[in-house]
Amino acid sequence: MRQYSALLGMTLMVCSLGLAQDADSERVVVPARNTTHARKVDVNLMGGSITVKSYAGKEVIVEARADGRRAERDRDRERDKAADGMKRLDLPQRGLSVEEEDNVVTVRMQHSQSPALIISVPPDTSLKLHTMYGEIAVEGVKGELDVDSMNGQITLANVSGSVLANTMNGAMKITMDSVDPGKPLSFSSMNGTIDVTLPADFKANVKLRTDRGKIYSDFDFKLGPGAITQQNDTADGKFKVKMDRTITGAINGGGTEATFKTYNGTIYLRKKK
Repeated sequence: MRQYSALLGMTLMVCSLGLAQDADSERVVVPARNTTHARKVDVNLMGGSITVKSYAGKEVIVEARADGRRAERDRDRERDKAADGMKRLDLPQRGLSVEEEDNVVTVRMQHSQSPALIISVPPDTSLKLHTMYGEIAVEGVKGELDVDSMNGQITLANVSGSVLANTMNGAMKITMDSVDPGKPLSFSSMNGTIDVTLPADFKANVKLRTDRGKIYSDFDFKLGPGAITQQNDTADGKFKVKMDRTITGAINGGGTEATFKTYNGTIYLRKKK
């Protein structure tokens, strides 16, 4: 496995890698070694925001920047009265870890830092992004997108391919330029609005559900029957049928399996103009 680390004192290990550091940021450039198939970027953070943008180059560029507002709050909270009259020397960000093997770029942050992570990728790149606390934003990427934030908003702009997006607490705003008809789509939030814009010729079998909200769409639906989540017809004569709040239907004759689900929030399914 090829490992490229931005840890202090490890620069000799990255002679084939562009690397830059200062007190508030780290930057790693992963060169393109195999262009026969698309890359995948796998990011998993304990906390911090993730922003991914496509660009015309072939390298994957990973930058970790300090969250200025968070750092200021930490400084205010940790003021040391014994240090009155002295200047604080802040420790550098440090802790970014980047590995590449077989066209999969794995990005991690050591310790419990909560950086703003900015990643530039070629347009044809699949993404697996996870953060416990922080927003996720992706723009102009075409591939398989698996995006998950436990607590944070998800914004995907002008993406193509397939999307699996999930957040426990946060809104979701997604615009897709094209959809891979062979792969399912899923958009789910426990507490948050789901706002998804899809191509006008989008063909799908859809399931939509919100327990505490409304559903709006400007697509023409052919609605299916109500979903049955439980049915009992036992020997002792008891009979019970439970219907849930899921709406099923077909768009443009049916096709891709697409699920939209939120417990607390409204669903907007829009047709791209």
